[in-house]
Amino acid sequence: MRPRTIAWAVAAAMTLAAAGCGEPAPAVPGTAGPSASPGPRVVRVAVTVTGGKARTAQRRVKVPRGAVVEITVTGDTPEEFHLHGYDRELKITPGRPATLRFTAATPGVFEAELHRSGARAFELQVG
Repeated sequence: MRPRTIAWAVAAAMTLAAAGCGEPAPAVPGTAGPSASPGPRVVRVAVTVTGGKARTAQRRVKVPRGAVVEITVTGDTPEEFHLHGYDRELKITPGRPATLRFTAATPGVFEAELHRSGARAFELQVG
């Protein structure tokens, strides 16, 4: 086979494999093979605080045990965000996103709240 034909055949095989068709794609030098681990799943949660009330896409966020959780909180007033059970806190400065990143190693349901307003942001369910 000519070099161009080989490159086309490898690309076609990789496309079919990605689509779940045909034989697995051959390993390409310089890329991760099938034994490479993609790493822990990352779950991102965005919290917006306006007028002392927290808004999130979900009231209960479910994550698998071992996932990396990234909680980003943005508020319009100074506030403190607290995640019970993991005992993690964030100081919120108006207009500046603050991010808390941790591995969800402890199973259970944990409340995330704002200290000053007392508002519940969401519940984190680790399973």
